[in-house]
Amino acid sequence: MQKLFSPVLALLLILSVCACRSNKEELVLKGNEYFPLKTGVIRLYEIDSFIYNNYTGDIDSFKRNFREEIKNFFVDNAGDTNYTVDLSYYNTVRVKWEVQQSYVRKISGNYAVENIYNRPEVKLLFPISKYKTKGASYVWNLNMFNDGEGANVKYTAVFTPFDNSRQAFNDCVKVEYQKPETGVVNNVYEEVYAKNVGLVYRHIDRSDYLTQGKRGGYEIFVRLLP
Repeated sequence: MQKLFSPVLALLLILSVCACRSNKEELVLKGNEYFPLKTGVIRLYEIDSFIYNNYTGDIDSFKRNFREEIKNFFVDNAGDTNYTVDLSYYNTVRVKWEVQQSYVRKISGNYAVENIYNRPEVKLLFPISKYKTKGASYVWNLNMFNDGEGANVKYTAVFTPFDNSRQAFNDCVKVEYQKPETGVVNNVYEEVYAKNVGLVYRHIDRSDYLTQGKRGGYEIFVRLLP
C-alpha cells in the first residue's frame, strides 16, 4: 500500500506546486520586465502627429522616426540607478542620427519613473497584477513626483497580446487615464508596454470641438518599429 501511495502523493505535490507557480506567474509580476533598463539598447519609433485647425477645418499631419538609446547610468543621492536615454532624429543632409535631447529612466521601489525636462512621471506601478485592472485602489497619479496637475492612471489590461499596427506582441500591459474625457473635449492618454521590450505604443489626444463644431488641438501616435 505504501509503495502505491508514495508515487501518488509525490505526483499530487508536484501538481500542487506547479499550479501555485502558474497562478503566481499569471496574477502577479514584479514588473521590471516591462520597463527594461540596460545600456546599449536601441529602439526605433515612428511618431504620427496631427494638428487640427478649428477655424479652417484643415489637418496638418507629420510623420517622423526617432531613435532611443540607453547610453549610460549613474546612482543618485537616493541610491537609485538612473539610466540616461538619448533621443535622436535622423539628419538626411548629414546622413546620420543626431541627438536632440536626453532624459532619465529609473526603477525606484515600486515605481518605474521617466524624467523628461526635470518632470518625473510614474509610468508603471509594481507589482503588476490582474487585480490591478479592477477597483480604484490600484489607481496612481502619473504626476505624483512633480508639481503638475493630478493625472490618475491605472492598468486597463495586463498580460495580453497587442498589435501596434507595425508589429504584434504577446505579453503586454496597458496604462490609461482612469476617466478620460471624450466627445466635445478629448483628453486621452494610453501607453502599452511589452514584456522584455518596454514601450511599444503611445496615444495622446488633446483635441476638442469647441469652436464652430470644428476640431482643434492635436493628436499623437507613437509606435515601436520592428
